[in-house]
Amino acid sequence: MKKLSLYIMALLSTGLVSCNQDFETIFSPQTNLPESQLQTSDVSVSSSSVSAISIADYIDADGMETAIPIGTVTVKEGTMPANTILRAEVEFSKDADFANSIILDANSLDGSNEISLQPGALQDAYFNDITRNPNTTDLYMRTVLYTVTDGTSEAIVGKPGENYYTERTISFTPLFKVQISPAYYVIGAAGGWSADGARTQKFERSDADVYDDPTFSIVIDAGGDDCWFAIGDDAALDAVNAGDWTKLLGTKGASEDLVGTMDFRYNFSDGDHSFHVTGAKKIRITLDMMEYSYTVEPVNISENYYLIGGPSGDWAGTAASKEQKFSHSNADVFEDPVFTYVFEGNGGTGDIWFAFGDDETCEAIGNNDWTKLYGYKGDFDMSGSFDRRYNLGDGVENSFHVDGSAKFYRLTINMSDLTYEIAPLDFDPYVYFIGATDGWTNAEQKLALTDESGIYTGYLYCADPNGWGNEFKFQKIPGDWDSQLNSGTFTGGITGDFADGGDNIKANAGEGVYFVTLDMANLTLNAVKVQNMNLVGNFNGWNPGDDAQQMTWDAENYCFVITGAGVDANGWKFTINNAWDVNLGGTVDNLVANGDNLGVVGTTIKLYPTRKGTDNIYCTVE
Repeated sequence: MKKLSLYIMALLSTGLVSCNQDFETIFSPQTNLPESQLQTSDVSVSSSSVSAISIADYIDADGMETAIPIGTVTVKEGTMPANTILRAEVEFSKDADFANSIILDANSLDGSNEISLQPGALQDAYFNDITRNPNTTDLYMRTVLYTVTDGTSEAIVGKPGENYYTERTISFTPLFKVQISPAYYVIGAAGGWSADGARTQKFERSDADVYDDPTFSIVIDAGGDDCWFAIGDDAALDAVNAGDWTKLLGTKGASEDLVGTMDFRYNFSDGDHSFHVTGAKKIRITLDMMEYSYTVEPVNISENYYLIGGPSGDWAGTAASKEQKFSHSNADVFEDPVFTYVFEGNGGTGDIWFAFGDDETCEAIGNNDWTKLYGYKGDFDMSGSFDRRYNLGDGVENSFHVDGSAKFYRLTINMSDLTYEIAPLDFDPYVYFIGATDGWTNAEQKLALTDESGIYTGYLYCADPNGWGNEFKFQKIPGDWDSQLNSGTFTGGITGDFADGGDNIKANAGEGVYFVTLDMANLTLNAVKVQNMNLVGNFNGWNPGDDAQQMTWDAENYCFVITGAGVDANGWKFTINNAWDVNLGGTVDNLVANGDNLGVVGTTIKLYPTRKGTDNIYCTVE
């Protein structure tokens, strides 16, 4: 229950007596107060004849307020305790159970027994705590009474939950009239100046009522260096189709203002007031339609970036082929401006020189214009800031370089603040799983480095036996929390059946075994839950989806088990999820992805996939 400052006291003794005493506003719920000595049978509240409240009827053109009559209070003579006054609250709610309500103080009775409210207080409370929707709505209303003795001791008149007076419904119409449409669009920019093009540039918003959350946002392509646009709803776009452009929204300030307020074109006498942005690849627009305000944020971030030069030393060739493309998360580049690229060292045989750029850069290099490459600013270091060469000074290249001694290097660029970091990469052979499965005490399951570029793969059993949440982390050194890899480590994204769980990583698909790919170079993590583990081989026509060859997970021993297996010496493997995408072969004591066919024969097979306590994935065949 939400309460506002709404308390005025009415002094009642034998009959009604006025009181000018002020009391401190109380914001805490009152349901824990004791029951008053004043009995409900000694108090009556009669409703006013008002069945509909329109704020406009109680506030005139000059802003002067007239009190809204709510009801009349009467106390039986001689029943009011000594040194006691009566306080009245009026409660409003959209719901019959008053679960989400506002509570307002009544007026000071001041010689009258009439309860009334100030219209401004009611409207403010309604917009702040019920809804900002300006349409007429039905509200539930009731009155609650309290006694206050000696100015401090409060008590409820009647039993809590049973002390309500004059419960009824009223029709309520606020004064504040703001028109907010359910949808808005950008017309102009890359979508063009047609209504059809505008409908491809629709603002996003939450599922809340537009008057409770009047915020709309969109990221659009600027459509060139000189971007003009306006904003409209469906009615405005329909009017555009009919040749009427006056219902579009424009800025009330200058067209180039990035922050301001809007109005309809038909209210402007000096032009259409379209918005204008120059030199941006993308633009984020945020609207607050309660205030009719806007914020425009230009950004110059391309969708793709490429390493130019690097280990091959072929600058023109790498620009033409665009093969050395930076990695990026699935988020919009405006939301995630960080890109990464990993390249090999050369054993320290000589410096590796490189720069980077976008598609525009590569096209310019094809025309022998190298000025659009990015180079470092200031003195070279393994981290710093960068800019286009044409901003660094005439003839200044400032190409990046490393000595080549590391196995790999990761170049990370932030295209929002134009900063970079170059990190040498030498990878550990394993990363260790620690989490709810083993009570956060044992880091025995592990992923193995299966590609020198920083790719770790393996199987992990994720469970939540203690009800703590099916979450976990990784450690580079088992038991060493300083070496932990948490959700924040994987800036390139967590995908598949794992998800960001705050500081931890969540196994979203529940208890089970997951095939995991962890890329320490690009800082990505992906998981696929093993819905079934199958045997496949010559004996069943190499059918990876043979239900008769499904294995059962033994959680106590961390292994998949099958009895009565049909394998033979002509070759067989393990597959997951009825497909060949992930399969295991090799030798029984060292199973690897896409390994050779196995030829060991037996009918009871146990597969130990998690490397728990061992360095390899292995199986036993009996």
